[in-house]
Amino acid sequence: MAAELRAAGAEIVSWDDSAADIYIINTCSVTNIADRKSRQMIHKARAMNPSAVVIAVGCYVQARAEELKEDAAVDILIGNNGKSRIVSALEEYYEPGGNKNVSSLFAGTGSAEDENPDSEDTAETFAKKQMELPKAGWTENNLLEDGRNFKSRIPGHVNDISKERHYEELRTGEIEDEGRVFIKVQDGCNQFCSYCIIPLVRGRIRSRSLESTVGEVRDFAGRGYHEIVLTGIHLSSYGLDFDDTNYEYAMDNDIPSEHLLELIRSVAAVPGVERVRLGSLEPRIITESFVEELKRIPEVCPHFHLSLQSGCDRTLKAMNRHYTTEDFRKSVSIIRKAWDNAAITTDVIVGFPGESNEDFEDSYRFIDEIGFYELHVFKYSRRQGTAADRMKEQVPDKIKSLRSERLIKLDELKSREFRSRFIGISDEVIPEEVVEINGIKYLRGYNRSYVRYLVPLTENCTPDSKIGQIIRAEGRDFCETCVLAMPI
Repeated sequence: MAAELRAAGAEIVSWDDSAADIYIINTCSVTNIADRKSRQMIHKARAMNPSAVVIAVGCYVQARAEELKEDAAVDILIGNNGKSRIVSALEEYYEPGGNKNVSSLFAGTGSAEDENPDSEDTAETFAKKQMELPKAGWTENNLLEDGRNFKSRIPGHVNDISKERHYEELRTGEIEDEGRVFIKVQDGCNQFCSYCIIPLVRGRIRSRSLESTVGEVRDFAGRGYHEIVLTGIHLSSYGLDFDDTNYEYAMDNDIPSEHLLELIRSVAAVPGVERVRLGSLEPRIITESFVEELKRIPEVCPHFHLSLQSGCDRTLKAMNRHYTTEDFRKSVSIIRKAWDNAAITTDVIVGFPGESNEDFEDSYRFIDEIGFYELHVFKYSRRQGTAADRMKEQVPDKIKSLRSERLIKLDELKSREFRSRFIGISDEVIPEEVVEINGIKYLRGYNRSYVRYLVPLTENCTPDSKIGQIIRAEGRDFCETCVLAMPI
């Protein structure tokens, strides 16, 4: 969206800078708390500049479009699969003389020499005239004196996402991260876990074409980026929509994940790419044959985020997760047989409706047995519109907190145990940033197993020459959640 707006003449400014002319809130709806925070950001934007155009996009909009239509703080709503139309949405909202040209919104944002003193479309004029109109209930009849027509505040940019079958092309564009690039290749989910709203706000699985993905990877590799992270809402489903099938059918019929493997091979083959890291995977995709093919691609990082959610089979069934702890255990075993020091990370929900003390203890023991490198612990949050929200036996918040604290302590122990494997050995690290700890400056980055390293700056190890580049370092000690290492 930022790239589209820049191309139209907009200047992207910091949220904390002086009042902007347009605010875009990319909303989340994964929990009720996320809904609330999205609303708060929308209203904060309106308070920061009452005359600004406030645009809400994303999942919260998709889920609550009718509700947001009544909110006077927002001017334009854009659902998922509509973000690429940000400029045309502004053109429909602000339509001078019926000639759609969004550049008039940004007139006057450059230097004084660039401004046209005869133009009626300066940002100052736009802001002044916008304040003359009511913030609620724009209609086709709201006409300015000079004939400009502010269209309906909700001009039809929220579609029925369940019917979308086209992957919306949105390139990553400019990024601040110097070490790696996250490339989104898949959207939507067909799994319908009982606690999750995502299938309702993201729609069915849709995959980005291999050609489009590789083209963007080439662009970033040409700029000097060596690590590519492939991401998606349900990455394990990548390419199944090309064959008009879905993940459950593929798993039930032992259909190989050839489209995903072809994508990984193609990305790894781009000159300059040294690492390919995979986003979150559903554990059943990890089979002997899948891993055997991954092993043939040396650029693939031995780091696998397998989403667990619970280590109790009864809870997994209630969550509609489609696998058992034995399935998960087998997947982990296959990975560890294939790679030395493979990192396994995961997500876990505590306090799911009906999770008894015995269920939690089963989950705790399983998590302890697997020995994850990193454990992301979430306290279950009710989400209106999901099956879990209607379940009885909702777990009290106090019990959720106690269970969360226990797993966080276990995570700290297991994470340290895994990182200890890298003490005394040299490894490749890609630094991403400079941090200062106790007055000492370090390069902070990751090895192939996703272990964070701190490498002190020296005459031969400077930010200008090393950030984003592969360096070798020897692990010496622990520092916070990192391995403290010396450059070699």
